[in-house]
Amino acid sequence: MQKIKTQTLIEIALCAAIALLIDIMIPSPSWSFTVSVKMVPIIILALRRGTGAGVAGGFLWGLLQYIVGNAYILTLFQFVLEYFVAFALIGLAGLLAPKMQAVLASEPANYLKQVKIAVAALVIGSFTRYVIHFIAGFLFWGSYAPKGQSPYLYSFLVNGGAFLSETLCCAIVLALLVKSYRRLIGTKTQGY
Repeated sequence: MQKIKTQTLIEIALCAAIALLIDIMIPSPSWSFTVSVKMVPIIILALRRGTGAGVAGGFLWGLLQYIVGNAYILTLFQFVLEYFVAFALIGLAGLLAPKMQAVLASEPANYLKQVKIAVAALVIGSFTRYVIHFIAGFLFWGSYAPKGQSPYLYSFLVNGGAFLSETLCCAIVLALLVKSYRRLIGTKTQGY
């Protein structure tokens, strides 16, 4: 049992580090429309090891953002909300891990079904992340809205655009990786 736990912890650390590297090495051109695939490692981790490992990987990625100076901090509450809570919620993609593992075991050649599950998991993780960013957007970043614009609308436009564009980019990459799912996601062990 200890070997599985150690292996899972290593995978959590690696996926968080890879997500950070992607984030740093491929900077996004704007805040509202991001061309980024940085969530893919956490989604793969969550589908491979489940929700707990996915949440831990997302949390660690948020912590690494702070450690390398890649975090925008206005207040302690904003920091915790946007870097620990939001990033950890990407791991909720792991809710579909049992379904993905079952499909990989019983229908390994059903690539369309695998992509559908992976994209659905991505939408779960990405949507929950961006709900938190939306809340933080109007609570903390609303003062940056153009004069006369509601902070709610401002947050919706900025975070909604980022959610749609980043989710689309990640979905494309997940679809392109489908033939590697058995090696990337398939595992005989789940969880910690």
